[in-house]
Order: sequence, then C-alpha cells, then structure tokens
Amino acid sequence: MKQQQVGTIVGSSVHLTGAIKDSSDITIFGSVEGEISSDQKVIIEESALVKGPITAGEIIISGNVSGTVTAKDKLELNPSGSIKGNIDTAELLIHAGATFIGECKMPDRKSEKVAEPQDDEFDAEDESQDSKNTVDDEEMEEA
Repeated sequence: MKQQQVGTIVGSSVHLTGAIKDSSDITIFGSVEGEISSDQKVIIEESALVKGPITAGEIIISGNVSGTVTAKDKLELNPSGSIKGNIDTAELLIHAGATFIGECKMPDRKSEKVAEPQDDEFDAEDESQDSKNTVDDEEMEEA
C-alpha cells in the first residue's frame, strides 16, 4: 500500500523560529519567523503570521506575511490576506479586500516582440507624402 505524503502543518498555537523546508505542502495556522520553502504548495491560513521569505510552486495567503514571496507557478492573495514585501510569480490573483504593499515582478509571457518600424519604412512613407504634395502643386499650377 502506497503511503500518502501529509506535508507540514504548523498549528494555530505554535510559534516557530527558523526555517521550514518540505518537498510536500506546508500549511501554517500559527506564527513563523524565518524562511518557508516547499517544492509544492504553501498555504498561509487566516490566523497565521509569517515574518520571512516564502518560496514554493504555489502559494495561497489568507493571513499576514511580512517578507518576499516567490511563487514559481501561482500566488493567490485572499480577501483577508496581507503581504508587506515583494512578490515574484508567474501568475497573480489578488482578491478584493486584500492588502499588498511592495513591488511585483512577473516574467514576460509574450514570446513575440512587436517589430519596430525600420528607418527605411519612414523614408518611404515620407517620399510618398512628398509625391502627393508635388502632384497637388502641379495640379494647382494647371488650374
């Protein structure tokens, strides 16, 4: 029988100082002062207080976080959630009522850059405009 991975759970009456690292999910109900790191998902519940950086594939925040938050795939900040620190994520969802104080950095998803017009294109456009002006001037002289 295959054993299911439970991950790490920090209870609501627990106060931890130091780093928490797990290859499975981490759920925080209490308070943590230090780095939190998971290969999977980190969930900061409404009762939680975290002071320190958080790094994971997916992060869901309903509590209070002071520190840098780095989500490889997705970060969700729920209405009761608060982040005071910088965010680095591929996908960001901030619900109405949430608080975010800091800067956010996201990768550029556009694989194609918009082509800048070449100088030659402008010259050709200018020449065609000059030709119109010349024709108009000639027509006016004939009239």
